[in-house]
Amino acid sequence: MVTMIMDGSDELNKPELDFFLNGNVSLDAVEAKKPAEWITANGWKDMQRLETLGDSWSGFLENLKGSPKLWKDWYDLEAPEQ
Repeated sequence: MVTMIMDGSDELNKPELDFFLNGNVSLDAVEAKKPAEWITANGWKDMQRLETLGDSWSGFLENLKGSPKLWKDWYDLEAPEQ
C-alpha cells in the first residue's frame, strides 16, 4: 500500500525498490577484489550496483573501502538500524 501511495505521488524510486527486492541481477562485470573478507561475493556485487541507483548512494563504495573496520563494526551490531 505504501509503495502504491508513493508511486501515485511520484515519490517512489522504482529502480531502487526493484534492487532491494531482487538484488543485483545484472550480468555486468564487477570489481572482483573485495575490500574486506567479511563481505560475501554476492554482497560485494550488490554494493557495487548501489552506486548506480542515484545520488543518495554516491560515495558509498569509497567510504566502505576507506573505513572497512567501521563498516564491519556496524555490520556486527545486534540492531544496526538503531
